[in-house]
Amino acid sequence: MSGSFRRSSCVWAVAVLVVLVGSPTPVRGQEPMRILLTNDDGIEEVEARLLPVAGRLREIAEVYIVVSNQDRSGTSNMLAISRSVSLESRLEYRSEAGSGQHLLEVHSVDGYPTDCVVLGVYGLLKGRNVDLVVSGPNGGANLADGWFGSGTIGAARAAAFIGLPAVAISGFDSSEPAQVAALAEWVSALARSDAVRTMPPLTYLTVAVPRTPPGEIRGVRVASRARLLSGFDVNRVAEMDTDDGPTAIWSLRPVTRQELASPEEDFSLYAENWIVVTPMTVDEHVDRAPGPIDELLTRLPPW
Repeated sequence: MSGSFRRSSCVWAVAVLVVLVGSPTPVRGQEPMRILLTNDDGIEEVEARLLPVAGRLREIAEVYIVVSNQDRSGTSNMLAISRSVSLESRLEYRSEAGSGQHLLEVHSVDGYPTDCVVLGVYGLLKGRNVDLVVSGPNGGANLADGWFGSGTIGAARAAAFIGLPAVAISGFDSSEPAQVAALAEWVSALARSDAVRTMPPLTYLTVAVPRTPPGEIRGVRVASRARLLSGFDVNRVAEMDTDDGPTAIWSLRPVTRQELASPEEDFSLYAENWIVVTPMTVDEHVDRAPGPIDELLTRLPPW
């Protein structure tokens, strides 16, 4: 994470921590919010992971679950629509509003998590405002460099890219009722909080929730990401002759060094049972200020 991003986000990071531990405030007066909920685990995990959260969110919002029709873990910002002219969606379930709960719909899509966000916002909910995109909860913690390939975080990043507040929830992998209920309650409070309402453009939040009973979670911290990746271990494991010529099979494994994590970064705090919130940005420009740009220009070769 660049130093320029840390400086530019520090004020927001402090604000995030303040509102996360404070009382939530509604985003829209009496009108229900509209929340798009997705994941990268696909339709098979909706009942276990998403419906408990959706059930709590339905008390404050219309909830539209839009997920892939198969597991798409580790697909980052992959877009099927970049290679195809069409996508297929299916309405899997619909529950009308009533008894203190708003509308709930579940749709499956033959695409990736980012496709689900794009199709949900511009297709299924075309002409209707979406207040928030929640991606997850996902079983993997997506700490440190793990965000880079995460489909869960990729979906939130895509939502921020098209101008929507977005949150990615990772690390939670429990079916124990008390833990599920506690997470659903906290996500609902987050959805109504000023941390979401005041989110700057092109930014989103990633949240890592420890896999521990609710009473053992120490609280919420805002932290930057550790940089643990030191390279890749790549090995040729087989060779063969084919009709197309010599072919090799390779194994690839990222190499990380956990000792590189500082005590105040996400990796360390998560290990100490803190919920870790990291503000992220989709704007990958190093710095938009004239100084660094002009300085770089002097180093470029003339044409």
